[in-house]
This record gives sequence, C-alpha cells and structure tokens, in this order.
Amino acid sequence: MSDAWQRLLPKLGELSHLRSAGALLNWDQAVLMPHDGGAARAGALATIESIVHERLIEPELGGLIEELASDTTLDEGQAANVRVLKRDRSKAVRLPPLLVAEIARARGVAYEAWTEARPASDFRILQPHLERLVSLKVEEADALGYEEERYDALLDLYEPGMTTRKVEALLGGLVEGLKPLLEDAIPPSVERPAWLEQPFEAVQQDRLCRWLVSSIGFSFDGGRLDSSPHPFTTSIGPGDVRQTIRTQPNALLPSVYAALHETGHALYEQGIPKHLVGMPAGSAPSLGLHESQSRLWENLVGRRRSFTDFLLPHVKERFPAELGMVSPDEFHLGVNYPERTTIRIYADELTYNLHIALRIEIELALFRNELDVADLPDAWNAGMEEHLGIRPQADGEGVLQDVHWSMGLQGYFATYTLGNIYSAAFYNKAEEDLGGLDDDFHNGDVSRLLGWLREKIHSQAYLYPATELAEKVVGHEVNPGPLLDHLREKYTGLT
Repeated sequence: MSDAWQRLLPKLGELSHLRSAGALLNWDQAVLMPHDGGAARAGALATIESIVHERLIEPELGGLIEELASDTTLDEGQAANVRVLKRDRSKAVRLPPLLVAEIARARGVAYEAWTEARPASDFRILQPHLERLVSLKVEEADALGYEEERYDALLDLYEPGMTTRKVEALLGGLVEGLKPLLEDAIPPSVERPAWLEQPFEAVQQDRLCRWLVSSIGFSFDGGRLDSSPHPFTTSIGPGDVRQTIRTQPNALLPSVYAALHETGHALYEQGIPKHLVGMPAGSAPSLGLHESQSRLWENLVGRRRSFTDFLLPHVKERFPAELGMVSPDEFHLGVNYPERTTIRIYADELTYNLHIALRIEIELALFRNELDVADLPDAWNAGMEEHLGIRPQADGEGVLQDVHWSMGLQGYFATYTLGNIYSAAFYNKAEEDLGGLDDDFHNGDVSRLLGWLREKIHSQAYLYPATELAEKVVGHEVNPGPLLDHLREKYTGLT
C-alpha cells in the first residue's frame, strides 16, 4: 500500500466523522429538536460545514490527491475514492469559506421557517429566508462555474454531468409521451374508491409501515424509522441508516408508499459495501440513481398487482373495520387510481413527472432572473393550472408543500424524473435476468429482486459514474421508453 494512501486515510476518516456529525444534527433537527433550537442548530451546522470545507481545500490534501491520481498500484475502490475526492475538492476550492458557512446557516434558518409556514399555509413566513437562500445559491452557482447557464452548476451537484439542455430535452419528450396516456388512463365512469379517505389510526399506520419495511429487507439492527414533517432517509454512518415517514389522519396510502419509497433509499445505503461506507466512493454515483431505487420499490414493485394482492391481507389485519370489505380489485384500483392532485408525493405515476416539470420550470426562472421569490406562489398556482388543470387553494398544498427549497436543494427535483426513468429500465432488466418476479411478490418474497439490486447497483457504490453504471446494468443507454411502456401497459389495463 502506497505511502500517500496511508497518509490520506486519516484525512478521509476525519471528513467522514465530520459529515456523520452533520447528518446526525440534520436528522435531529427534523425529528426531535424543539422549535426554539433552530437558530443555534443553524450555527452548529454552519461550523461543521465550514470545517469540512477547510479540510477539503487544504493544500496537503490537494497534493496527496494529485500524487494518487497517477498511482497505478491502487485497487478499484481506492482509485474510485481518489477520483470522487478530487471532484469534491475541485468544487470546494471554488467556493469562498464565508459563502459555505452562510449557505449552511441560511439553510438551517429557512428550514425552521418552513416548518412554521407550511402548517400555517402562509408563504410570507418563509419568503425573506428563501430570498436570502436563493441569493446565496446564485453566488454558489456562479462560483462553481458553468458552460451554458447558471442552473447547470446546481444540477451537477446532484447529477454529475447533467445540464439544463439535457433535462429539458428529457422532460419534454416524457411529457409529450404522457399526454395521450393522461387522457385515456381511466374512464370518467370509474369513481374514486371510497375507502381511500377515512380515518386510519396513526399508531396502526406506524406498525404497518414497520412491518412492511422489514418485510422487504430493511434491517432495524442498522437503522431506524421515525416521523418528520417531510419523509426522508439519511445515512449517519456505518450501521446507522435512518428513514422517516409522515402519517395522515384520514388516509393510509401516503404513509405506506412513503415507507416503500424511503426504504428504497435505505436499502441502497445498507447495501453499500462496508469497506466503502463513509469513504468518498461510499455513496450512489448520483441522486438520480438513488431515486431509481426509491421509485422502483414504491412503484415498480409496490403498486404491482402481485404486490398489492400480497399486501391487502396484512393491511386488513390492522384495519379490519376500515378495509374488511375491500376486494383485491378495489384495493389495487385505489393504490393506482389516477387523479390530478396538488400534492407531488401523493401523485400517481402518470402525473408525477408533471409535478417535477413545474418545479424545474420555476427553478429555471429563478436562476435566469426571470422570477422573484415573492412571486413564487402565483407562478406555482399558474403552473399547476397549466400542467394539471387544477389550482391549489392555499400555499400549504402549493408552493410550501416541499421541503427542498428551504434546505437549499435547488436543482434536486430533476433527479426524481431521472430516477423514474432508471427504475423502469432496471426493473425490466431484473425481470429479464430472473423471471417470475410476480410469483415472488404474490408470496411476499422480494429476496431475488433485492439480491439482484445488491449485486448490480448497491455493491457498486460510486465505482462508476451514474450513466456508465446504468449502461453496465441494462446493456445500453437508458431512455424514457421503458417508463412510457410501463405506464401505457399499466393504465390501459387498470380497469
């Protein structure tokens, strides 16, 4: 083992520990921290991110990276760690330390404002904090640099190599393909199943979700499931992957499918090889790849007829009075009933990507200086009417519904659509390789699919860039075709 690698290891360990502390503080802020602790927590997170930034831009680290980048004796994992670390450092050195601290602090303050603004359905509570954060994100994008437009720099944070031009082309083609499906998805005579909206006791929802995530492979020995205002998953460190859901008093499916979605993320994190966890290459190569796993379990598995047939008896066991008379046909229709909803995370598979298109259009307008933060509610409502023909009645079900902007995650939303596209291609390939997956799901057995995902995707961590890994898995460049085929087959045969 080279001397340079040995000198690099303690630096990697320190970075891992600092990021672990930051992740834990973020999790605590969302799950446990009292409201009045928000300002102090923002300062603590800013301090940690500043220290991480200081470590990344140290000249000694840069020298070690350059020395190791040409070291042919490194194994595949070591070389990947050096490559990813070099990318991280190249971004860090472009960012002024004060800007890094200010963004971290502004995120913490904006998040706390969002937790107050959403239940109050009052955008004015968040507006000044979001204005500050967007201004800082503009500075960040300009400091990072870009070839064509500012938004490219933000996209690249979550999906390396992705550009605005590529996203617009991808979304444009997908939306055009969805339009005829939206019109023909379900006859107007088919009513929305009545069982969808009724009281469902929160404790039983939580118990159902705990059973469900465990049944598809999530290990509680190495993870947790809690509640938060917005569902999320985070890896604190080796053996500590945490996910959250949010229950609704008068609906069951939002918590169930949030649990499936977040477990897709959590299974990915629990499937990263132990020797890579906490290292630069110990992550997914992009957020689109990560979202492919959450969307695969939520939709490609969780909404399949074979899986809903397996799920129904377990749901009835916990809610006999509410669902005792619901048939497998009625349950499957309810799980997949296509309707235009104002809330993204409750959207069906057909309309989901239209929600994403709206958010990307708004983000582009913000970072092209074509839209002011103060005008976000009006722009949002107009966009919803254009894309889905509906208009939110209040900010809480409109512009305030997502946590992402208050956390400084501008540029993230595109990864959801990319995840949908990847997930359909991956599922098709898994069925081709394994065969008989529906028979497995009827019996509640997901082990073969999970094993395939572990081998083909999870175990690869960040050894390869996202597009290269996806092509290795499916054997060709991934495109929206399999997703559109899946939706066409599903919704033409739903009723």
